Amino acid sequence: MFPSKLNSSTLLHGQFARGLSPAASPTLAPASNYALTLTHTHIHIQRLSPRPGKEARLLLPLSELVGCSCPRAPAPPLLVLYWYPPGKRRKGVSRRRQVRAYLAESRPEAERWSAAVQCLLRDVTVTADTGDLLPRPRRLLLLVNPFSGRGQAMQWCQTHILPMIREANISYNLIQTERQNHARELIREIPLQEWDGIIIVSGDGLLHEVINGLMERADWEQAIKTPVGILPCGSGNALAGSINHNAG
Repeated sequence: MFPSKLNSSTLLHGQFARGLSPAASPTLAPASNYALTLTHTHIHIQRLSPRPGKEARLLLPLSELVGCSCPRAPAPPLLVLYWYPPGKRRKGVSRRRQVRAYLAESRPEAERWSAAVQCLLRDVTVTADTGDLLPRPRRLLLLVNPFSGRGQAMQWCQTHILPMIREANISYNLIQTERQNHARELIREIPLQEWDGIIIVSGDGLLHEVINGLMERADWEQAIKTPVGILPCGSGNALAGSINHNAG
């Protein structure tokens, strides 16, 4: 359901024109005008001049939103939304990337919306000073075994994983492992406080190295609490499959 009028749950409301793409030229006339309403849980998008056969309304849950951006000048003042709605599972792929760009009346307006959405995605309270109080980007350490997946892990990382991380406004450092136990030795020595999480881009073996490295640290009781994720890029990926299955 779309709100018939603004209420206490409305954080922002404004009128936008639909941009042709995130890189749309400001000289290109948009096709339609849209009313966007931001709440704590959704972005309500409604076409102001519905056309036959065209979608007039969209209810976008923030839980499906990966991130948003406002390209810097000289690009037009766009609010760009990236999300992955659930769909029918086909050949192991259940989500397909969606991108929409909306042209704001001014750059400050686009930046205000972008900052508010980013705050909601980070569970930060949206205030009048949101633009100045944005938390620092999350920082992830990516460990990639370039020999995984018959040597395709790095290619998969560059084509599928890194674009999603950038869309989510996440800062990262990528390290390719060079030998057996490289990750184990690295994790045993690095200052973990610099990272919000460790992401393993590999098969099952690299995860074992990381866990062993955490447990071998002098501060292992705290280190083992570090969030660790695995993006399966191996041949079998049995462990990652089991984790995802049990997580629902």
